[in-house]
Amino acid sequence: MKDLLRIGLILGLAFASTFVIIRALGLLPEDGVIAWLESLRDIHPGWLMAGVIALLLLDLFIAVPTMTTILIAGWLLGPVLGGLTAAIGLMLMGSIGYTLGRNLGRPILKRLFKDDTSLTEIEAAFARNDLLTLAVCQALPILPELSATLAGIARMPPLRFALGYGLGVIPFAFIVAAGGAASTPDDLRPAILTAIATTATLLILWRLLLRRRM
Repeated sequence: MKDLLRIGLILGLAFASTFVIIRALGLLPEDGVIAWLESLRDIHPGWLMAGVIALLLLDLFIAVPTMTTILIAGWLLGPVLGGLTAAIGLMLMGSIGYTLGRNLGRPILKRLFKDDTSLTEIEAAFARNDLLTLAVCQALPILPELSATLAGIARMPPLRFALGYGLGVIPFAFIVAAGGAASTPDDLRPAILTAIATTATLLILWRLLLRRRM
């Protein structure tokens, strides 16, 4: 378990550093993102869908406000198409993180841990609550990409990963998109209430998961 926490801390710091850098440099401001997505919608809804998916994929490498992006997708595309687009983007992001962790994380870990016993313990520690971890990983920023990468490193079976990750990601995408679709520039209460309620629910589930691990 200590080895898994150590790897999680290293990966978490790596992902968090991109958030700090982006904020410090003032890149990807929300107003600029909204204007860019609106311009894509004016060209064609398909371009808007591609833009939303691209932003969610970018979150794997550079910190992007995921919930805000999905709210905007729901506002511009509607609850169904916006939710579907967000779900596709999140599933692709998680799948890429899983693949990178599975293909690249293992060789790196073998350099950190010379014995195979530690690697086996990492797999076992993640496997104890793998589905629950993936299902509630949207509770906090950085957790989705961190959980997906750890799942790959721990050699979680691909179908099991897709089930656990999809169980949390797909409902999350449609619920948040619906909140965005119900909002208008003059009334942002549905988006705000959706963000608060969704985050609070996932945080409670995450706390229960941590308590179970303890």
